[in-house]
Amino acid sequence: MTPLHHKLLRDIRAQRAQFIAVIVTIFLGVTLFAASYDSYQNLAASYESTFTEFRFANVTMSGGDVAGFADVARQEPGVDSVELRTVGDVPLQMGGLKLLGRVVGMPPDAQPSVNQVRIADGSYLAASDTDTALAEEHMADHFKLAPGSTFEVLGPTGWQTMAVGGVASSPEYIWPARNRQELLTSPDNFAVVFVPERLAQVIVGTDGPNEAIVYYIDGVEDEALTDLLLAEAASRGATVSFARDDQPSNAALSEDLKGFEELALFFPMLFLAAAGMATYVMIGRLVHAQRPQIGVLLANGFTRRQVLSHYLGYGVIPGLIGAIPGAVAGVVLARVITGFYTEMLSVPSTLIRFYPATLLAGVAFGLVASILAAIGPALLASRIAPAEAMRGSAPAGRGRPSIVERIVPSLRRLPVPWRMALRGIERNPRRTLFTVLGVVLSLTLVLVSWGMLDTIVNLMDKQFVQIQQEDATVYFAGPVGTDDVLALQEVPGIAAAESVLQTPVVLVGDDRYESILTTFDSGTAMHRFFGDDGRERPLPDDGLLLGGAMKGILGVSAGDSVQLSVSGYATEARVAGFIDEPLGTAAYASRTYVETVVGATLPATSALIRYDEGAVVDEVRAGLVEMDGVAAFEDANALYDTAQKYMIFFYLFVGVMLLFGGAMAFALIFSAMSVNIAERTREVATLLAVGTERHQISRMITAENMMVALFGIPLGLGFGYLAAKQAMASFESDLFAFDLYIRPSTLVVSALAILVVALLSQWPGLRAIGHLDIAKIVKERSL
Repeated sequence: MTPLHHKLLRDIRAQRAQFIAVIVTIFLGVTLFAASYDSYQNLAASYESTFTEFRFANVTMSGGDVAGFADVARQEPGVDSVELRTVGDVPLQMGGLKLLGRVVGMPPDAQPSVNQVRIADGSYLAASDTDTALAEEHMADHFKLAPGSTFEVLGPTGWQTMAVGGVASSPEYIWPARNRQELLTSPDNFAVVFVPERLAQVIVGTDGPNEAIVYYIDGVEDEALTDLLLAEAASRGATVSFARDDQPSNAALSEDLKGFEELALFFPMLFLAAAGMATYVMIGRLVHAQRPQIGVLLANGFTRRQVLSHYLGYGVIPGLIGAIPGAVAGVVLARVITGFYTEMLSVPSTLIRFYPATLLAGVAFGLVASILAAIGPALLASRIAPAEAMRGSAPAGRGRPSIVERIVPSLRRLPVPWRMALRGIERNPRRTLFTVLGVVLSLTLVLVSWGMLDTIVNLMDKQFVQIQQEDATVYFAGPVGTDDVLALQEVPGIAAAESVLQTPVVLVGDDRYESILTTFDSGTAMHRFFGDDGRERPLPDDGLLLGGAMKGILGVSAGDSVQLSVSGYATEARVAGFIDEPLGTAAYASRTYVETVVGATLPATSALIRYDEGAVVDEVRAGLVEMDGVAAFEDANALYDTAQKYMIFFYLFVGVMLLFGGAMAFALIFSAMSVNIAERTREVATLLAVGTERHQISRMITAENMMVALFGIPLGLGFGYLAAKQAMASFESDLFAFDLYIRPSTLVVSALAILVVALLSQWPGLRAIGHLDIAKIVKERSL
């Protein structure tokens, strides 16, 4: 080994605490990158494999002239297959539980050419089956259904008992969404069954198929063909039509994947930036402390290139030691994450692959971050003038009061230790700046993770507590009048009931948007509406309230008119305003306004109810489902619980980020504080030599460091808030509105935690003050 190699190893051993902190930060950053990015690639590959293997539809049309649309679609180049089927939402009954389910028609004896299913248990449908169905996997898991189990379905002739012939998973219901505006559904409130096509028509009560699905050659997307087919569907009176990207389940999964991809880069970049800063501070301190040694090296024949390479080694070694195991750990962790995620969602096809590029990129990111951090100090070391460096450095000019003392002259009368602490902050701007940056980055790492958790908790509270005021929803077997709704209040335990009409609509402005129009009674007490400014507003009797995302999609403002199409009937409707809701982008109107527009009295398809105080939910539900005309019951609390269940993975991911961020913050501040103390070894030795007590020096250094930390906290809170806002923006779409919300207590606790970490991270350095060899250090200074 060369002398420089020996010196490198000795320096690493001497500064092992700082090197370990840098290695830990690089390891965490690279692990996070490899785990999240490999998981993203695995999930994307699993979805694509599912879509191809089970021939997931590229275009879907519901309602209107589906047969004519199918004939046109079959003639288009690029179309592989077209299927006609019957789909309808009808009441199901599992034991004594009524719910609004979905029946999907399938050809017997052979899988359809579009939207096939995977049989997880049992067997596929046979032509001889007249009372057999396939239970969708989420439904089967929740209700413990297996081949041979039974349930009931409500058709035109009444309740019919069906046998479960098999359990199936489908690319259409990986995420079990009822529609784009109702992405979150509870298994107690929404279930899917697949039945023979002829039986589906009987149950739904149609004379023929009501839905057409189209699959392109090899499933490859073709934007021009999709636009053509969607235009054809609209011209043939489609109630709903959408491309694969807008299919409810796929749209939800795509948003999830998009956020996953962005976070897979966003978080690691924050971590590696922190690692780079810690490396820069550590090597910068070494170069500053070793100026005389560098001068000796250069004066004795070592080239500037050798010195440059030597100090770059201080970045390369921790970069490799942290990045290589970090990349391996991330790749392994990605397999666990992918398996957990696909199992939770019942993805029909799960692919877990090894991506060498991720492994190499992870190592490269960690190495590049540390090398970039080392370049500045290494270049500085290689350009030092030998004679000047060997003479050492002496401060120029005379001492003067700090800026704070000059602004507040009375502070000049403080005790000497306090004035030394104030002047120490200004005396070494580089050291102060690094400590402040350490605090800022640490707070940013913590706030991004914690802010995401606060936002999700606030989103759940806003949607299910502040906006939705009902305790449950009752669905009727068919349209009913006001008297049927009022009759619900006679059930013991129900305090109030309001009629609701929900129907699919198409809104047309500069563009078109398919949504759900929900009609409430004027002055409804079951649903609250909040404007863009956060203020509550009443449901108007002179127009529609639209989800905020429609403002940009349709290109309309309050007071404008939009075309409203319902089941082929089109009319003009006024936009009264826009509302802010976390989930979905729906349209709302009062019953009075819609009846005025259409010129007819509206029925109700469901009712929102509120319980008496102390009511027993199971008893209320039992009383309701026994009533004639009541098809299904949806408990609001069950929906909230389901939302929390599907957020488990998000909570887990962000929780890991918070844990990593906390570890990174400690390593970062520890590195900055340790260097801060280590740089002052000679200064401390001099103070000790003139008789200053060790505990007094410790208090002075602690006071200086804590004042610097206090200065960095407001900056850290500001940068952390902006970074958290950017992270949440990665999930924004018309399906979700993740407006950042951070509780004041989170800001306070984060700031206090950083102060505690700053205080604790000084302990090793302050402890070392008690073991300083004063004579040795003063002698080294004199040389």
